[in-house]
Amino acid sequence: MPRYALFALLALLITACGAGANVAQTPEFGANPAVIWDRDPDSIVFRAEITGGNREQDFLSRNDIAPCTVYGDNRVVWVNDLGDFRTQVLFDQVTDEALRQFIDYVTIVDRIYNYPERASVQLPSSTVPVYEQLSMNVAGRSFVSDAFAGWPADYFRTVLERCKNISQTPVLYEPTAGWISAQEVLFSFEFPSYPWEAAAAGLSLAEIAATGERRWISDNNVRILWNLIRTSPSGFRMLEGDKMLQITLEVPRVTRYSPAAQG
Repeated sequence: MPRYALFALLALLITACGAGANVAQTPEFGANPAVIWDRDPDSIVFRAEITGGNREQDFLSRNDIAPCTVYGDNRVVWVNDLGDFRTQVLFDQVTDEALRQFIDYVTIVDRIYNYPERASVQLPSSTVPVYEQLSMNVAGRSFVSDAFAGWPADYFRTVLERCKNISQTPVLYEPTAGWISAQEVLFSFEFPSYPWEAAAAGLSLAEIAATGERRWISDNNVRILWNLIRTSPSGFRMLEGDKMLQITLEVPRVTRYSPAAQG
């Protein structure tokens, strides 16, 4: 099939089936065995994220999960915003064929390599912008694209939906272990607060805050705090005794800045 005809066919498929459509495989497209990636479970094959704005220096950024990430072991982890401060974290371990088809689609149809990043060459400003970014690491080549690169309208949303739709059998994610952090903050009634009984929980958030260090936990408190974080405004507080605290829960290979799991 001539290359121009292939593009015409793909354009028709996108129009008919929507941004997350699967493309019928042909000898020229899909499941290309030449498309390879680092199989390390910690490596990031693809990520769609919101970055900038000095977010990395914010304590609460430790709770951040990128809108969609593909890891080297074929895990796809993504977030659905349910509204009212509620988020749903989903994951799946997809086939090589599905992942290669996604990479082909983003490369050939979305032409991601036509949009190299431009954030690094923007004029200096005292206000650090928040912007959308896409990154891909395939065949030993790391590539970054961002919202300053001249994307077409809805480009980020379209590619993000493709990433989410790699999976056909998503599962709701809930961790069994992670790094808990806490910091004491001034009393405020601007955000909701929840009482925390350290004795009943077998875990003192105030003690963790006093150390200034993360603590690895693997009991039922992980599920409790994970669900609280995913159903509350980001600025919510915990009340333990006379202390008001903010908390974060980092899960390796899920949250963006998490250290590796405790050995």
